[in-house]
This record gives sequence, C-alpha cells and structure tokens, in this order.
Amino acid sequence: MATYLFAWNPALWAWPELPADIRRVARRGHADIEWSAGRTRAIEPGSRAFLVRVGVAPKGIFGVGHSLTEPWPAPHWRPEKAAAGAVTQYVNLRIESLHRLPPVTYDDLALPPFARFRWGVRASGVHVPSALADALENLWEARLVAVKDGRVDSPRRGRRG
Repeated sequence: MATYLFAWNPALWAWPELPADIRRVARRGHADIEWSAGRTRAIEPGSRAFLVRVGVAPKGIFGVGHSLTEPWPAPHWRPEKAAAGAVTQYVNLRIESLHRLPPVTYDDLALPPFARFRWGVRASGVHVPSALADALENLWEARLVAVKDGRVDSPRRGRRG
C-alpha cells in the first residue's frame, strides 16, 4: 500500500483537540480524525499515513496511522479560502501513534536516505516513495522503542536525546 504525508502547521491551525487525541490514542489505541488531503484524489483506504509538523519548530514526524476512506471534496479548511470558494480533498485517518513533539525530527530527516526528499511539504497528501517509506517505518519504530526504553527522552517531556 502507498504511503502519504499529512501536514500540520501550528501557525495556520492550533489543533485544539490534539491533547485529547493524544490521550484517546493512549487509551484506545487509535483516534479517528478527518484531515485534508490537499489536491490528492488517489489515496486508497488502508494507505499508510504519516503526520508531519511543518512551519513551526520543532518540526518532524509526530504521528502515524492509516487512511480509512478515499478522498472527497469539501470547502477548504481555512475560512478565508472557503469563503473564496476554494475546495480541498479530505480523508478519514485512523491515527495509531500520536505525540505532542516529533519523535522523528527534521535533523533525522536531513540524513541519508531521507535527505533527498522534501519533508517540509506545503500541503497534505504528498506521496512518499516506497524505498523512503520503508526506511521511515524502520526509523519511526526504532525511535518509539528508544523512547519507551528510556534511551531517548520522551517527546511528552519536551526534551530530545
């Protein structure tokens, strides 16, 4: 299945439900959210979804899950764009791991093999090539194990090791 990046820029939207969504993932093992897919219309249900924090430090990968639906069009999530008639695609995502701070940082993504890809996407729904997606899966899992085992400070405490 394909892998996609879904961007969150805190400068454009505060995500007021983020703390509750993090607690929901910890309690239930997942949180189902609706998210913009930008202009991408080809996302299939079951596609891998990585959430990337952009625009405001700390930047990096802070969540992972799967798409539950195909994209559908609806008014843009930014009110000023919606008022101008702009439309964007949306998908439902099942987020299975979610953190306040990115366990995988832009510093991590600046190293090979990740350095050849532009992680600072301007819109959601960006396809990640399969070789990079596989490497990202491995890095994500290793980083979560390191946090759990105490080899790296927990992102929840706001420190990086």
